[in-house]
Amino acid sequence: RLYPPGPLGLCASAAALHAACTLRTGPCARTRALCHSSEGGAMPSRNRGQSSGFYCTRRPAVCCAAGASSVFGLLLVALPRSPWSSSVADAVAPDSEDRQYKYYSYDETLRYFDDLKKQCPDIVDTWIAQEEFPEILPEGKNSRWASCGSGTCRTLIVRIANRAKLTDTTPEVFLSGALHGNERLGPLVVTELAGFLCKRYRAGDEDVMRLVDERSTWITPMTNAHGFFANTREENNMDPNRDFGYLQNPEKCMMTQTARTVNELFRRHLFQFELTFHGGMRALTYEWGSRNHMLGRRSTESPDDKAFTAVGVEIQEACGKDAFNHEWYPLGRINDLVYPVDGGMEDWSYGAGWEASPKPITVCRPKTYGGYDPQRTVYRRDSIAALVYLAEMDDFKTPKELTLGSSKELWAMGSQDGHVARNLRMCLKLIEFARPEVVFRPPTWPANLASGARLLLDVRGFGCLTMSLRLLLLPRSSLPAASSGSAAPCVALAAASSWANDDSGRAGLLASALVVAQVQRAKCHGVDAAVWRRGGSVMMGLAGIVPGGLSGEYCAVVAAEFDQDWGQQESPDPKVRPRSHAARSRVDEHYTVAASDGNMRVDEYRTKLFPVLPSFLHIGGGAVAGSGAAAAAAAPAAAAPSPSASSVASAGPAAGSTSAVALPPASAVAPPAAAKTGQVASKPLFSLAPAPGGASAASGSVAGSPLGSTSALEGKDAAEVGLSAFLIVTFCMAISAMCACIAVQLCKLWKPKGTAPWRTPRAASSVEMAMGAMEDGRVPPVVLGPAE
Repeated sequence: RLYPPGPLGLCASAAALHAACTLRTGPCARTRALCHSSEGGAMPSRNRGQSSGFYCTRRPAVCCAAGASSVFGLLLVALPRSPWSSSVADAVAPDSEDRQYKYYSYDETLRYFDDLKKQCPDIVDTWIAQEEFPEILPEGKNSRWASCGSGTCRTLIVRIANRAKLTDTTPEVFLSGALHGNERLGPLVVTELAGFLCKRYRAGDEDVMRLVDERSTWITPMTNAHGFFANTREENNMDPNRDFGYLQNPEKCMMTQTARTVNELFRRHLFQFELTFHGGMRALTYEWGSRNHMLGRRSTESPDDKAFTAVGVEIQEACGKDAFNHEWYPLGRINDLVYPVDGGMEDWSYGAGWEASPKPITVCRPKTYGGYDPQRTVYRRDSIAALVYLAEMDDFKTPKELTLGSSKELWAMGSQDGHVARNLRMCLKLIEFARPEVVFRPPTWPANLASGARLLLDVRGFGCLTMSLRLLLLPRSSLPAASSGSAAPCVALAAASSWANDDSGRAGLLASALVVAQVQRAKCHGVDAAVWRRGGSVMMGLAGIVPGGLSGEYCAVVAAEFDQDWGQQESPDPKVRPRSHAARSRVDEHYTVAASDGNMRVDEYRTKLFPVLPSFLHIGGGAVAGSGAAAAAAAPAAAAPSPSASSVASAGPAAGSTSAVALPPASAVAPPAAAKTGQVASKPLFSLAPAPGGASAASGSVAGSPLGSTSALEGKDAAEVGLSAFLIVTFCMAISAMCACIAVQLCKLWKPKGTAPWRTPRAASSVEMAMGAMEDGRVPPVVLGPAE
């Protein structure tokens, strides 16, 4: 599994096997006892030392070739990154575990999450739908609506989020394990996802902490609990994926506990993204998936087609490619790659909040399980508008366990990865998109800046595809009263609630801000850069000069716009602007919406503010010793490094450090480029993301290095590159030696017929002739005299 299929992979594998044989027997072993065939029997004398088609002989040229091929095989195994394969096992997980995935039963899944709550009590919460939502089962939670073994079936709901940092504006994502109970791969993937987030959060993984601290992931591992237990498609002979209020008969929707559970979640939450897993073919699809949005035999374009396509490509790439270099999942619209249905969850999850009712959005009046209130299928305007992806995971509804793969495959994309690792990466990438943000290394700016000082900030985008950035200085006098009087006045600017819906005042402040630096349409780098694409450059520089003549106190803020092309359309059906929460949070000047029930809401501006430091910068005096990071120490734990960051040396001053670097005047430094790339991974970064509800977001870290350094490689990174270079040079020398040996051997083989190919022809001695006659059985053994 180290090498791809095909002739090159076969040769590489054979060379590696021969290397192992050579180390055991020596390239020119003379002892027959050490040479065995693949079946375990003794080899003929001329083939002694044979292994995987190679020979150990006394011929010098062949020995030379065999030794060179041994070095070739060993180098292929030892190289940090094989040029021919992306699945070489050098990308070892930060932990040493390599566990083979296996399916869980209904009872095992319930026990798994009970144990997970004990391991991560601060970030894992679980509920049983029939207990939490009594309206879905009017007969009462003790009603035996379906039997799962010795007890009544229970529909499990899981939330992965930092409970202490949750607010009513925390972005949310929904993952459905299985609407059809006999499609078993999805429940396993979302269960393993919860375990991965828990484990890596406890380990201090910076990007995983960002996913958990600043986003809320809701999971129904066994959405169809009864079908999952019984390993059947339906719930009590009802198909849950025909049971939603979209182009459905009012008495034929919301009949199942499965659909009612999902409905209650969507009434209380504003899911920006949804991923629902199925089986029976392989495809990754998005809207539309209904008959009313077709033109002939093809799907029409949804109003959010640009966002659907852009995010779809990203999560498709996270799954990797197959052995033929094709994308693992074909990507397209549901109507085009799968088929249209009435009552599907996908169309309902996207359009129930904004399409017309009662058609296509049906008001349901089912009679099963004691009925269901029709008002539960009447929704607040715009409240349900998720970007929905349907993953048809495999041709088999329950692929064999040997195709599931192992836990280490998550950390490096390979053509032979199992199902679970591929889909875990897809889930992680989708969760990331719920909140676009700017992550940066805390600067070491002096506490007092002089006019003309140079400001440099290393940044990267997270949760986005593209971003446009401006480094701004906002005067204290222009800030809203709610923020200027707080303990961390600049942090308060990030929350939309600080502006009390004063959109004109916020726009005026941004228009009058002093622009120090700006970058247009830079590429974002997310969780993939820290997990399965480690080692790449993810940072860019935002650098500029403090304008002359300034004096006073200023907030240093990064103003960012993300993914502005999501507002583009060609022929949307219906002809309306983008409707999804994710797109409108990015492209609408100020987007607000509230859930049908509960307190959850979205309150987002198109231009989002990310404070660089929690308090004011003093501008106008000479540069003095002191650190801007000292002000950061006054902020809550959001600016503190995580446990993993504290263990990294030579990564620049840590947050809270009192050391300072005085910035040179502009005349002493060459003007910086508008954007530079950073360097290798594993250096701490910290994020002051826009705080939901006014609270500062948790800090996190990923890789990057100061852009001001003359080399992008430091310490361990340079040593690793040196070792790689040495191995590559040795590899090339081994190939050259092997080719030379083969050439010599071929030349020696080209001799007149009847001559020995490995030496100059000469007359055979009488001893040789006699020995040959005896071996052939032509003459009996004789005793030779002294002369002979």
